[in-house]
Amino acid sequence: MAAGRPYLGLRSFDVGDRHLFHGRDQESETVRALWESHRLVVLFGQSGVGKTSLLRAGVLPRFGGEAAEVLPLGRVSQGTAFPTAGMPNLNPYTYSLLSTWSRATSPAQLTGMSITAFLRGVEDQRDRFGDPVPLYGAIDQFEELFSDLPHRIGYREDFIADLREAVAAVPRLRLLVSIREDALARLLPYEQDIVPSGACRYSMASMRPEAALAAVTGPLAGTGRAFAPGVAERLVADLRAVTFTNTLGERRTVASDTVEPSHLQMVCSALWDALPEDVELISSQYLLDHADIDRMLGNVCARAIAEVAAQHGLPTAELWRWVRAQFITELGTRSTVYEGISSTAGMTNSIPRELARLHLLKADDRAGSRWYELLHDRLIEPIRAGTRSWSGVEEEPTQSRNALLLRTAESALADGDLALAEQYATEAVRFSTDPGDGRFRAEVEALVAHIAAGRNRPDEAAERYRTAAAAFDALGDLTAGGRVLASLGRLLLRHGQVANAADELASASARLPGDIDLRTDHAKALAQAGQRHAAIGVLNSALALELGNIEALALRGTLHAESGSIAAALRDLEMVERLSPQTARRPDVAAARERVRRLRGETDEPGPLAPPA
Repeated sequence: MAAGRPYLGLRSFDVGDRHLFHGRDQESETVRALWESHRLVVLFGQSGVGKTSLLRAGVLPRFGGEAAEVLPLGRVSQGTAFPTAGMPNLNPYTYSLLSTWSRATSPAQLTGMSITAFLRGVEDQRDRFGDPVPLYGAIDQFEELFSDLPHRIGYREDFIADLREAVAAVPRLRLLVSIREDALARLLPYEQDIVPSGACRYSMASMRPEAALAAVTGPLAGTGRAFAPGVAERLVADLRAVTFTNTLGERRTVASDTVEPSHLQMVCSALWDALPEDVELISSQYLLDHADIDRMLGNVCARAIAEVAAQHGLPTAELWRWVRAQFITELGTRSTVYEGISSTAGMTNSIPRELARLHLLKADDRAGSRWYELLHDRLIEPIRAGTRSWSGVEEEPTQSRNALLLRTAESALADGDLALAEQYATEAVRFSTDPGDGRFRAEVEALVAHIAAGRNRPDEAAERYRTAAAAFDALGDLTAGGRVLASLGRLLLRHGQVANAADELASASARLPGDIDLRTDHAKALAQAGQRHAAIGVLNSALALELGNIEALALRGTLHAESGSIAAALRDLEMVERLSPQTARRPDVAAARERVRRLRGETDEPGPLAPPA
């Protein structure tokens, strides 16, 4: 019997899982065809409906051979993995997209690169007639672009302009963006800005019964197991069955038109794990014994409600009662609830947002307002039952709770919600009292420092960064400590403390000798502190490791120009112009090129620098 698990639970499918991806053939082929025939396709659907899985395992594998060139699935957010403090010329959205689209380019070379420059650097593939083949680029979770952080708005507008320029400049580009349905309204004003002819939109819904049946039975091929006749059909029927109970206790059961993909994967995964090793034919009895759908969905609801209650300091029972009272009507059907300016039906807005993130609720934007409802009718009865038995929910052990708080705070920070991230991080600090859990305390300190930096509290951020670095050092993790010191140095550089920034960045570079971007920032700090020759020395060592690093070349060329070293400046600035025309047009680099012209007595209009006589 095959050892691999044919069902993925709540994990998204990847390209390598395409043999397990069933029930979405029609959607996959439709999206592929639309993508081939339109410059911009917008794929949208509710959170958890399976958009990422469709792209990775359904659509992308359908392109192949000489007829297409397909970039890896892109994202516009990388969370906090790449701190940008002290990097004013870095657009985090552009950098993140190019980092995910790039197959082999060094991340350091992507700093300051435009989308157009990157795409022009992708080697043209030709078909049998010698014509260039289409270039397909997809961006997943595009809603990440619309974080409401004020300091990110300028980056967003620049990113959209960069994307528009790329679509216009690279005619073979076919763009697809995937976005949550509740964020679609935020994208609409930009569609014609990106592609003047507008976008083709495709709505992805939950699974129809026949598709759900294929998703249940298809993955078992080659496992040595199969469902007995009628058993898979019964499982799908159970997933569709919705029981409504009114306030009089009257019950009625109806069949929903659709099946929620996340529910299907969760139930099938649990059934597979519970089967005895020697079972080859899955009978209806095994279904009864191991696939109690109401119990499984009830556990999902219980974990989500307990998690959100703990994060917000609420009694679990109170949150259970609120969910039932607000989202289930007296007739036992789903109710919709309006999100106010700061609260939703008496609860802070962060509560329904978190419940939506955990796939208990879904959000719907209507005429500028946001409304919430249960993700699916199938959750009604488990929530009603859970309200009566909430006390049976087991408390998370301390280690799991701590990890949960840290993960949730990091997720909120990645989503751009600094206030929510700080709330969770504060709770994490409160629980980080165990002297034996040094790594957790170090990670919490680093996270709080990132949040303080993002909320413009530099003194607090610097203190937290130093505490985190010392904690990582005590654990013997010099790499993690180096990353924290790098963030500290960039923070100090951004706030004009150039001497201290140079010291911290030097310490970080010693721990992370292969980080070219870090060496470049160290050189920036030295240059701003008046140590131009020391800065050039640091850049020489950086470029010895990576000759084509754009930022290092641009900075060294600028410093050579300021020093009057015409030949050296000319060499670096010409290379920058060849490798990244956008960087060459940047004001600081353009000023350095103009300085070289003046030093050489040239008076022509800006253009390529003439070689020295």
